[in-house]
Amino acid sequence: MDLIEKATVQAFHRDRLGQDDLRALGYRNNDSQQKRFQALTAWGDMSGCSILDLGCGYGDLKLFLDQHYYDFIYLGIDFLKEFVDEATQRFATHLNTQFFQSDFLTAGLPKVDIAIACGSLNYRSNNSLHPWQMISRMWEIANKGVIFNLLDVHHFADDQVLCGYEPAQVLHFCQQLDPDAKLHTGYLSDDFTVFMRK
Repeated sequence: MDLIEKATVQAFHRDRLGQDDLRALGYRNNDSQQKRFQALTAWGDMSGCSILDLGCGYGDLKLFLDQHYYDFIYLGIDFLKEFVDEATQRFATHLNTQFFQSDFLTAGLPKVDIAIACGSLNYRSNNSLHPWQMISRMWEIANKGVIFNLLDVHHFADDQVLCGYEPAQVLHFCQQLDPDAKLHTGYLSDDFTVFMRK
């Protein structure tokens, strides 16, 4: 993403700060967020794993993972300072939980067991290799697997900030990295999740 695209994304979120938290994050409502989170957990047991959440927002995924897994390390990264500051405050007493402000598109990322991107790869970019570059980076840093979701181009009307992708095309790319990559659909009409394992 270029500087103008990044500024557009920041403005998209900052314009919604002070409103409902879910709107600030870009979700339509609590149901759409929770169904995406539930889809992510179909990957399998993440107990005892180190997990990197790319585009962590306020850390809502951490709360959801706490209900399903135990003894895991959670690292959240987001390029919006306001999100990271709030998440750091909310989770100040949580062990094995850290938040970092950085642009994960360009930052050096740590090696982890599982890399997750929930909604953070949907931003429009003039770079035709996006999100393929990010999926490849996630695959490189993950010891055990990669989980991400994208908007389905067949059911999502592109806007100035977000865009949809062709599920079959995304799966085909992922199967070049992991021949057993799987597509998970049916939880929302305009969203799909990809599971990759090592």
